[in-house]
Amino acid sequence: MDGSVAQGELSHRQHSVLLATVQEFIATAEPVGSQQMAVRYPLGVRAAMVRNLMADLECAGYLRQPHTSAGRIPTDRAFRYYVDHVMAMRHIGFEDRAQIELCYSAGPRELGEVMRETSRLLALLTGQAALVMTPRLESIKLERVSFVRLRECEVLAIFVAAADGVHNRVVQTERDHGQEELDRMARYLNEALHGRTLEEARAWIEARLLEDRARYDRFMRAALALGGALAGSVGAAEVYVEGSAKVADQPEFADHGRLRELLHALEDRSALLDLLERSLGHSGLTVSIGSENFDARLASLSVVAASYQSGAMPLGSVAIVGPVRMDYERVIPLVGYIARTLSRLLEH
Repeated sequence: MDGSVAQGELSHRQHSVLLATVQEFIATAEPVGSQQMAVRYPLGVRAAMVRNLMADLECAGYLRQPHTSAGRIPTDRAFRYYVDHVMAMRHIGFEDRAQIELCYSAGPRELGEVMRETSRLLALLTGQAALVMTPRLESIKLERVSFVRLRECEVLAIFVAAADGVHNRVVQTERDHGQEELDRMARYLNEALHGRTLEEARAWIEARLLEDRARYDRFMRAALALGGALAGSVGAAEVYVEGSAKVADQPEFADHGRLRELLHALEDRSALLDLLERSLGHSGLTVSIGSENFDARLASLSVVAASYQSGAMPLGSVAIVGPVRMDYERVIPLVGYIARTLSRLLEH
């Protein structure tokens, strides 16, 4: 006899019954009974023993019984236990890997298109809502800057980012600059800023502007002013969302109130961006289950997120948002593999 669950530690039988109960609930979305478990899973015990083990797990907070006559369903604590064990043995299938590699093997594309295609691919492969955050430009390395005179006291400032294409801004200058002088300014900044991130470039420019030399050197100050205007003009990261309807089709959201709450959460771009930003602070892949989510609107959902990066620098992240009863064994390796693939792609 296994007895009750002591101090959160599960016996071998309790462990097996709990994992099997979670797997069955993921597959059926229905309360799980002991007879059902004894028949469908090789647990090595009879239904009466399974019933006792499930009762112990309920007392320990891993299972709950929605109705007296019904089977039991896993709690957030059960899903956390399940995920912690699934993550240790996650792997991606050959077909999924081949489909992902095929998607990214297409010729050169704009980064926005790659991010949009990534969200579509993740939604297709997982059957859940997929979120993809574009790179934070502050973390992207600069390749070069250039300036083009448009008209008197008006300059087009351009910078090329290593992983994110071209960005530009029209800048009004204090005095007029000829194109030759603008080219000299660009060369000066390129020598100093090449290979720095935008955040580092901004800090370097601000520090130079505080130096006495810049105050008296009109050329240098004008160059730094143009560089500063350009570095400060970049917008925030964006988030692409695909597959919201897929989540809405899940049995958990048959209730209109819960469905409305879900759709509002998936339409709030700033909240989604905050969600993805939070994942950047963690190395590797993270899973937030139900009540573990900081946003109350996600209390009935789970978030599987992973950052993609350049070297050791996180650039952005990808995530799946779905019901707590999602297929973690499939979703976790897919999210991790796509994040790693994006990292490799952005290194080239």
